[in-house]
Amino acid sequence: MSEQTQMSLGNSKALQRTKIEVLPAHLADQIAAGEVVERPASVVKELLENAIDSGATEILVEVEQGGIELIKVTDNGSGIPKEELVLAVSRHATSKIKSREDLTAVATLGFRGEALASISSVSRFSIVSRQQNERAGWKLFSNGDGRWNEPEPSAAPAGTMVEVRELFFNTPARKKFLKTQRTEFMQIEQLVKRLMLSRSELAIKLIHNGKVVRNVLPVIDTKTQLQRLTHLLGAEFVEHSLKIEFEGQDVKVFGWCGLPTFNRAHTDMQYLFVNGRMVKDRLLSYAVKQGYADVLYGGRHPAYLLFIEVTPNLVDVNVHPAKHEVRFANGRWVYDFLRRSVRDSVATPLAKSQVDSETGEILENISDLVGSGHVGENSVRNSPAGKLSEASITRGTEYPFGLQSNQSQVDFQKALEFQQPISSKSGDSLNSNSELGKWVESRRRGEVQESPSDYLSQKDSKDEHLSAEFPKLGFAKAQIHGVFILAENQHGLVLVDMHAAHERVTYERFKQQWKTQKLIAQPLLVPIAMTLDVSEMLVWEAYQEQFENLGFQMSQIGPEQLKVTEVPSLVAKKNVVALIREMLSDFSEMGETTRLEDKINHILSTMACHGSVRANRQLTIDEMNALLRDMERTDRIDQCNHGRPTWVQLSMEQLDKLFMRGQ
Repeated sequence: MSEQTQMSLGNSKALQRTKIEVLPAHLADQIAAGEVVERPASVVKELLENAIDSGATEILVEVEQGGIELIKVTDNGSGIPKEELVLAVSRHATSKIKSREDLTAVATLGFRGEALASISSVSRFSIVSRQQNERAGWKLFSNGDGRWNEPEPSAAPAGTMVEVRELFFNTPARKKFLKTQRTEFMQIEQLVKRLMLSRSELAIKLIHNGKVVRNVLPVIDTKTQLQRLTHLLGAEFVEHSLKIEFEGQDVKVFGWCGLPTFNRAHTDMQYLFVNGRMVKDRLLSYAVKQGYADVLYGGRHPAYLLFIEVTPNLVDVNVHPAKHEVRFANGRWVYDFLRRSVRDSVATPLAKSQVDSETGEILENISDLVGSGHVGENSVRNSPAGKLSEASITRGTEYPFGLQSNQSQVDFQKALEFQQPISSKSGDSLNSNSELGKWVESRRRGEVQESPSDYLSQKDSKDEHLSAEFPKLGFAKAQIHGVFILAENQHGLVLVDMHAAHERVTYERFKQQWKTQKLIAQPLLVPIAMTLDVSEMLVWEAYQEQFENLGFQMSQIGPEQLKVTEVPSLVAKKNVVALIREMLSDFSEMGETTRLEDKINHILSTMACHGSVRANRQLTIDEMNALLRDMERTDRIDQCNHGRPTWVQLSMEQLDKLFMRGQ
């Protein structure tokens, strides 16, 4: 027998002789600390949540050496009486839940009753607390050995002060995994920043090594709210975001969505809260990402600050020891509601606004559309997202350049092969069914009106969108190098990328027609045989009906084999097997899939790109005006299908600055 084998047998015998014993309380606390106290930022999180739950309106966070040497949190909350102070630092002791029913509807941030016990087991810990009606406070401290002194009187303001020194001093194995002081403090700063974003009613100050890093006052009105957002997220976010608010049964979504043009290389400006709790939920993040589908430049990420409020008994916050994750009783409903809320917000035509980043004043909106979302008081309300059974509102009904609005059906298969012309020749390029088209036709017949705006005012006096003297994008003046349209509106100068704009107009029309025409299944001349593993087969069995609803006809021909006989017509020439596998993966991970919709949208986007007016094509003023009007009626018109901006506005003030007028 080899020496290694003998050692292995010896170890096995040693393990067999080990007795089952109850862990010492102090060791159990240190093990629990491994789940709750990962780094200094974890300590700050637990202490801040306790401060908020105590009803505090002012919180001071003092940190030294990245929180490794000192973390001190002081609040003006309700305080803890002397007789409960020892219980407060004991495991599984809390004032926030009393029964199992309370646990199913947690309304506080902290509730496990083990944070203070865990923190005190790996640090030199002290707590001083005084209630409002008491003359003096009481102090309790421990040196990380599990022993506590008797509560002793201490001069202190009303509220609670917790001081944590020399974190992990008695667990060096944990301490060596900490990063540099700078890195640890950056984690603390980000955590405090998130808390400042989620609790606008609180005054919070963060001090590091004696220097004030963050200091925010309570929000009392729109001006102070925008000032706080500017301080925490920057003026650019405030100026390029939409304030949204949607409410449905048992769920509400509100906050700020960054415009698609204000995108990021990373996910560093994405803040999501559920019932005031910071969460890192992959499914919710994916829902927001899907809301931005079709409008983001490739590889870019949206910026947002969103709050989700759900009836407490419909969300389980007791999923993760650090409470980073939540689970919903009806996750599919919350996911769909969030996705549609974001989608309908960023889909609003010409959804732009102006905000004074210094004063917080809401300036005149560039597009004053009914129901659109803007920074400030003009929240999005009563939109289709409020009723998930309704489809998205389509504002565009007339399209220029040969795209006739009375063409209710499109032969998508022919269009895919580009056998059907998408755009007509320049001689017949204006949609005769649009109001601008009728105006052009009347001019050709000799029935000349003075101007398009006069005609529209007479013809569409009941239509708010067109009756104004100056439409949102104004009237075309010229075309520059066959690429850009130069237009004048009441704010100043508008520049339009004509191909990008027409591509979005055409693409949105194709999508709406596709939804109307529904999914058309195409039988395969030669059925496809697929081999699946056991897990994929189980997913297919669970979601077979969903596949059929999406236009797939599949049947099982063996223990791990499927036969595909029909697929949606638009993906018939694609890699069907790879698509089905991706869809199975989505169903397994998230309970739903958008793969087919994404594939179809990609095809429609390609069709729209090839069918849109090309650069260097000379347009008449009438054609340019027709495109501007259709832009005003089209969802997601601010960006083309590839995420590029379609138009920009230069105000008279900006033009004056360019030429130093008035200086």
